[in-house]
Amino acid sequence: KGQDPLHLLGDGSQRRHYTYGGDLARAIVLSLEHPKALNQDFNLSIARSTTVAELASLIWRKIHGDRPLRTVSDPPYAYDVQRREPDVTKTRTLLGFEATTSLESVLDEVIPWIREQVAAGRI
Repeated sequence: KGQDPLHLLGDGSQRRHYTYGGDLARAIVLSLEHPKALNQDFNLSIARSTTVAELASLIWRKIHGDRPLRTVSDPPYAYDVQRREPDVTKTRTLLGFEATTSLESVLDEVIPWIREQVAAGRI
């Protein structure tokens, strides 16, 4: 809700794979229906990783435009995983599935929804 400076846990270099819920839903349905999926497990994720700092910067630009982003590094969690890297090769090979919705597109959908929820007092 407008934190400035924005507080990040650690230096923001932690890498994550932010995957669109619609892509996940398609993958789940495909994994339930595809004949090659029987008794298999899959990593359902977008292949591209993004740092926490990159995510913060992208959100900031979409909300505040060219206004400079200021951050503060708070102490990280003692056992925070710095890099999460799911291997999606099996999902692509067996199911022919690849999550394709960009983080930018996700934010274009999510940010207005969050604004509506805040305005309605739901969050």
